Amino acid sequence: MVSQKFRDKQLQSNTDKKSQLTSSFAELFESSQKKVTSLRRNQEVVGRVISVSPQEVLIDIGAKSEGIVLGRELSAVSELVSKLSAGDSVEATVLYPENDAGQVVLSLRKLSGEKRWVELEEKKDNSEDIEVVALEVNRGGVICDYLGIHGFLPASQLTQSSGSGQAKEPAKLTDLIGRTLTARVIEVDRGSNRLILSQKQPNKKDLEAILALLAKVKIGDKVSGVISAVLPFGIFVEIDTDKVSQVSKVTNVSKGDDQEGGDESSKSSKPSKLEGLVHISELSWEKIEEPAKFFKVGDKVDVVVIAKDEATGRLNLSLKQLQDDPFAKVSAQYTKDLEVNGIVAKVTPFGVFVSLDGGIEGLIHISKIPPNVNFEVGQKVECSVEAVDLRSRRISLVPVVREKPVLYR
Repeated sequence: MVSQKFRDKQLQSNTDKKSQLTSSFAELFESSQKKVTSLRRNQEVVGRVISVSPQEVLIDIGAKSEGIVLGRELSAVSELVSKLSAGDSVEATVLYPENDAGQVVLSLRKLSGEKRWVELEEKKDNSEDIEVVALEVNRGGVICDYLGIHGFLPASQLTQSSGSGQAKEPAKLTDLIGRTLTARVIEVDRGSNRLILSQKQPNKKDLEAILALLAKVKIGDKVSGVISAVLPFGIFVEIDTDKVSQVSKVTNVSKGDDQEGGDESSKSSKPSKLEGLVHISELSWEKIEEPAKFFKVGDKVDVVVIAKDEATGRLNLSLKQLQDDPFAKVSAQYTKDLEVNGIVAKVTPFGVFVSLDGGIEGLIHISKIPPNVNFEVGQKVECSVEAVDLRSRRISLVPVVREKPVLYR
């Protein structure tokens, strides 16, 4: 006869086993929930390469299915892919959270682009030649492609080998379209997406002539010029250094390390033309995305000198610093707690931009948007002004809630 003590012990053992089994299932479920994350378009993820083939790249990103790079996305980063192998860690961007086969469609373009910018910076520092493909002609030069990054090669910096082996400027810029050109990087800035190239390397005499022209202008000088090129990242302006306005100074320009121009330079018989860049951020106080819509080659403009590089002979100019900032005037109407009406101009992951009277925008930060409230572009909204920041040119808004949430009824 089985004792009561034995039965109790057996029962306790069975209970412990069930408890352990339940616990292990709970832990397994919790673990799986942690590993499988929901994905959204344009989300950046980190994964490990599973396999690489001419047709596709498979990447484990910790989702319920593997990520895949294929088609145009694969061909766009072919050089980068050729250096990948199974086990490599990569950063990717989600194009589609799930395709017909249940895979996450990825892009490696951002990773490829960042590597390209680093390469270009190294090429510039080491004065190395690169090969670019001429895409299209601008009156000021040629827009070129370097492994997916567009750069500008000014016409004044173009050369072409002649039969005698000497360099000469090409007769027609259009003859260069589709051709592979060898050039050097003279300016690179990935933050502003700017890449400027040159086939000519100025000798000591040429550089001395450019520096002599630079000595005629000082930071803060107002100068008149003619637009010589219009590009996605700004415009080039050719100025006559003999016509620099020495009387009209712009007081809101940082002075930096400028030099006084001497009388001997102004009396020199050397050329007086000097070309400078007005970056897209210096074209206007308002945001401009396509300079070609507002400027054209041959237009006369007044600009102010904001920087010059004595080492490379480059000149930076500004249009907007000759203009009053409209934000300072218009924003004076918007005081704290003022209720305003506006129209949703843009919806972003960090908030909603609202167009207000006077052509300025305010931002409703994501933290100020009530739960379950959605905004759409073109929607009319009522807001109150939370703060006005003149320095960053920003008006912070909060939406006006006319009805109490359901929980309060």
